[in-house]
Amino acid sequence: MPGLAVHTGMTMTCPHGGTATVLPAGPPGALVDGLAVATTADRIVVAGCAAPTPCATVRWTNVSAVLVNGAPMLTQAPPPTPPPVPGGGVCVGSPTPGPPLVMAMQLLVTGS
Repeated sequence: MPGLAVHTGMTMTCPHGGTATVLPAGPPGALVDGLAVATTADRIVVAGCAAPTPCATVRWTNVSAVLVNGAPMLTQAPPPTPPPVPGGGVCVGSPTPGPPLVMAMQLLVTGS
């Protein structure tokens, strides 16, 4: 799906306020402003979730046909309004899952 390139410098939280962080699977195959582009091979982990059973990870569902190191690049739909906006995935672990909230990201690099 086309969209903005997700990268390791993107700022996002789970619906309960925990911080979501992209953990690269290996050396970056592409960079955006010096930060690794995220792919389906990477993990997005959540820390500090306030839910009684906390969110642990984010399963990103918005992916591109563009491959980086052989894995599809993660993308975010362009925001219709200024952030925070719902992210292109779902937080996993909490009994009340929801999309992560994207607080800040680059707005120039896209993939389709």
